[in-house]
Amino acid sequence: MNILRTWHDNEVYKKEIEINFRDCDSNKKVKLSAIMGFASDIAGKDYTARGFSHDKMVEAKQVFILARYHFRFYRIPIVDEIITFKTWEKGIKDGYVLRDYEVIDSNNEACILVSSTWLIINPVTRKIIRPRNFTLTDIGASERILDCEPCVRIHFNEEKLIALGERIILYTDLDANGHLNNANYANIAIDFLPNNMKDKIYTDFYINYIKEAKLDVVIRIFGYREECNEYYIIGKIENNLCFTCKFVYK
Repeated sequence: MNILRTWHDNEVYKKEIEINFRDCDSNKKVKLSAIMGFASDIAGKDYTARGFSHDKMVEAKQVFILARYHFRFYRIPIVDEIITFKTWEKGIKDGYVLRDYEVIDSNNEACILVSSTWLIINPVTRKIIRPRNFTLTDIGASERILDCEPCVRIHFNEEKLIALGERIILYTDLDANGHLNNANYANIAIDFLPNNMKDKIYTDFYINYIKEAKLDVVIRIFGYREECNEYYIIGKIENNLCFTCKFVYK
């Protein structure tokens, strides 16, 4: 039986995770959605370990929500592998809180790098709170360098969009906040990729979260291929953007 460790190493929060069968796709490689779920959960665990649980943030009316992700893959972990997530705050830029991650595989090599961008909001009014007005703790500003640039706004060509179908948000898609969990957007995006690209190896994945999707909402899915190594998936609720994402392939 593996004993998985969780610990702080100065500014870096570290957590060991075993890749389970349910976390993997039909090729026994960890799903993108599983990695995204681990990343967002571990950010919360970092704050909890520092004395600021999600409940305390809700009580203070200051909570973090994901705005953007960039994942860079050198190798995709497989079933039963034990990986170590490392995460740290990278500072504040343009009203966003930056948080980086490094995923170390069973060979003690970095297999995934992640740059994430977060907003702070009032969970009742949904109004954005400037990071300088966050009162629960100081936001870290690590000088650690990661070869994974932050995800900026994803620009796409509206004229190239091809309608791919619709996806209704079901009860099991929801998380404890009552809306589509951030990791489930990856499942939706991959489900709407062309069949010949679902198993293709990607090196980078970018996503912008724009509008929350709740129960029974219908997301209209569009996509297109750009040149030979990029594929865009765009989700809209009515005529408003819900999310945008981009896969970059070898």
